[in-house]
Amino acid sequence: MSQDVDVLYPTAQSFDGFGEALGTLRRHAASQRGYHLQDRLAALQALSDVLLSGRSDQQPGLAFLAAFLRESNLTHLIAREIPQPEALDRFVPIESRKSLRLAARGVVGHWIAGNVPLLGMFSWVMSALVGNANVVRLSSRQDDFVSPLLVQLAEVSDAGRALAEGTLVVQFDRDNATAQAELSQGVDVRIAWGGQEAVEAIRQLPCRWDCEDIVLGPRASFAVVDPRTATEAILSRLATDIVFFDQLACSSPQYLFVRGRRGELEFESFVEQFATLFGQQAQQIPRHQLDFAETYQIHLDRARAVLEGGSLQRDGNTQWTVAVMDTPQKAIHCANRFVQIVPFQRFDDIYPQLPANVQTVVTVLDAEELLEFTEEAARHGVCRFPRPGEGNNFESPWDGIPLVSRLTRWVVRSEPRS
Repeated sequence: MSQDVDVLYPTAQSFDGFGEALGTLRRHAASQRGYHLQDRLAALQALSDVLLSGRSDQQPGLAFLAAFLRESNLTHLIAREIPQPEALDRFVPIESRKSLRLAARGVVGHWIAGNVPLLGMFSWVMSALVGNANVVRLSSRQDDFVSPLLVQLAEVSDAGRALAEGTLVVQFDRDNATAQAELSQGVDVRIAWGGQEAVEAIRQLPCRWDCEDIVLGPRASFAVVDPRTATEAILSRLATDIVFFDQLACSSPQYLFVRGRRGELEFESFVEQFATLFGQQAQQIPRHQLDFAETYQIHLDRARAVLEGGSLQRDGNTQWTVAVMDTPQKAIHCANRFVQIVPFQRFDDIYPQLPANVQTVVTVLDAEELLEFTEEAARHGVCRFPRPGEGNNFESPWDGIPLVSRLTRWVVRSEPRS
C-alpha cells in the first residue's frame, strides 16, 4: 500500500494498493460461507462479554457498544426488518412458489467521524453480521480504537476470527485524494459518518454506478418533557443522555422543551431539580479535557444567553450549563454539556422549531400525549423517540435508514410448479 496509507489491521500485512487489498477481502469472504448468522451472533456476544468483563481497555462509550453486541439485541434489530432471518443463510419460502434470499453486498467501506469515532463500530457490526467484508477508514488524526477490538474478537471463536479477518483497517489523511478515490471505487457500499462537509466530500468521490450510499451525517436532537410525568429517576437518565459523549453525538439532546411558563412554580421547580441532577451526572461521568477554544465558547455562550434574556444554572467552572430561554437560540453552541430549556404551552409551539436535520427527540410524556406528539413530529422529520436513558443507544433503523436492508441484496427465486 502507498506510504501515505497505513494498514492498522491485519498487522504485518502489506498490499500493493487498494485493488489487491479489496480482492483479498472478497476472496476471504467467499471462503467463510460455512459460518452462518448464528455463528456470527455468538462471536459478537462473546466480544460483548469481554468488554463487560473489564478485560478490555475502557474507551469512552464501550459500554454502549457492549450492550449493542448482545445477541438478543442484534436478533431483535434484524427481526425489525426481516421477518425470516433464516433468509440471511439460505432461500426461504415467502409465498406460493416464491423464495427469498438476503445476500451480502460484498465489501463495505466505513468513513469514520472524528467527533465520536466509536459510532463507526456500530455500522461495522451490522455490516459484518449480515456477511459483508469491511474496510474501516480512520483519519490520520484519530487513534486506532478498532484494531484492539478486532484482536479480541479473533480470540473468542473461529467465527470471530473470520469476522476480524474480513476487516481491513486503514488510516490516511482526508486530503489524500488518491487513497480516497481508490477506496471509494473499490467498495460496494459507502457508509459516511460525520459533519456536512465530511459526508459531502465522500459522496463526491468517484464510485461504481451501482454503489450503495448510506449517509449518517449531521443531526440535531432534543427532548420534550411534561414535568408532571418526570420523576427524579427519569430526569437523571435524561441528564445522562446529554452528559455522555459531551453532546458530540448527534443523538444527544441540545434543547429541552418543557411544558410550562417561566416564573411558574412547577416550571421553576423542574429547572432546579433538573439542574441539580445534571450537575451530579456531569461530575460522575468523565469527560475529555476542554481546550482553550471550547472553554472560550462556553463563556461566550453563557454571556449570549444572559444578553438574550435567559437565566443560567451552572457550575463554578465550565463543566455544565443550563440556560433557560424563551425561545431556542441557534447562535448558542449547545455542546460540552450546555443545554437550553425552552418552555412550551402546546405541541404546536415545538413543531416549527424542529430543523430539517432533526434525528432524536427524547420524550417524557404520558401515553396519550406521546401518541399525539410523535405522530405529528414524525411528519416533521423526527427519526427516533426514545425514552430517557436510551437517547444514545444505537439501533436500526438509524437516521430513518433500515441498515440491514441497505447492506444486503434481496434475491427472489421462483420455485417449480408441484
